[in-house]
Amino acid sequence: MSTLLPSIESDVAVARATGFSECAYALRRALTTTPVGWLLAVWFCWDRVPQASILLWLGCFLVVWALGLRILQGIIVAGANLERHATRLHCVAGLDGFAWGLTSWFLMGHDPILDAVLNALLCGVIAVNAQVYATYIPAFFRQIGVIWCVSVLGLLLHVASRQSAMDYAAGLTVFFALIAYYTAAISKRLLEGIRLQGANALLAARLHVALQKVELDAATDALTGQGNRRALDELLKQQAAFYVSSGKSFSILMLDIDFFKSINDGFGHMTGDDVLRAFVQRVREYLRPGDVCARFGGEEFVVVLPQTTFVEAREVAERLRLGVAQCPLLETPRVQVTVSIGVATLTAGQTVGELLATADAAVYVAKKAGRNQVQP
Repeated sequence: MSTLLPSIESDVAVARATGFSECAYALRRALTTTPVGWLLAVWFCWDRVPQASILLWLGCFLVVWALGLRILQGIIVAGANLERHATRLHCVAGLDGFAWGLTSWFLMGHDPILDAVLNALLCGVIAVNAQVYATYIPAFFRQIGVIWCVSVLGLLLHVASRQSAMDYAAGLTVFFALIAYYTAAISKRLLEGIRLQGANALLAARLHVALQKVELDAATDALTGQGNRRALDELLKQQAAFYVSSGKSFSILMLDIDFFKSINDGFGHMTGDDVLRAFVQRVREYLRPGDVCARFGGEEFVVVLPQTTFVEAREVAERLRLGVAQCPLLETPRVQVTVSIGVATLTAGQTVGELLATADAAVYVAKKAGRNQVQP
């Protein structure tokens, strides 16, 4: 059971990689909506800030924004990878923070009320971006670090009232610190959720594979690798149901290796097992695509021939009989066998059990008639 449980370390690494990728896509969506924030800032400033300052701010922002978007697009096209693209994503986050930080350089210092509004706008930008960077918190820290440094410096240089500048800087500092603290906690929970989701998916996949193997083992004869009696019964039921729904019948061949007991008595049971395996391989060489061979018991096998008439089934049986008899199954020791084959085709009103009984009776007739032949 321990092999089914993924390691915690690998889960964490996968979660971080997944979180990085999700952050890259989320950031691209956020950047494509950034112009909405520009329009809002311009609307606030239009009658209060010289238009030259507004246009200069927009121009700088546009250049930085386009550069960041291009870098981010390159990351996504290449397939966002934490190890290869972390520095680039940090660069995009820093550029975005730098562009928003320029707000205090170009738009503030003209109207005290406007300064407060723009300060609130910067806080809103950070609040929006918190969810964008929630799955990759280091880039968020990079963004708020840059925007804080640029904004505070701009406030101190361009806001005429030293007290107002200090108040705005203090407000940004407290808000940025709080949102960084809470976003980090949320990010930790998100990554843990991603880790658990990935671990559960991996565990489910491994359990599914294990279950398939168990089901396959339960339906496979361990010695020959062919279907066992359980698998044969299920296949015959399916074929019978198909016959009822479509009217297309099927045939079966009952194969019994002649004088198999003498092989076990003369060479031992280990050689007898080798003969059974070799016999199955020989039979499969002469089957058509879609035909299925299953071990019925001992040295008896059943071949199911879907959508095959009685005449066609006899042709397949005769080909099998000749193929088995034409050369030895084993060279050391040299063992050559023949096979008696009974043919039966499902008819209207006949059950699967009756079909098997018909084929078995035909094998008995073949053995009574001298073996190495097809009956009826």
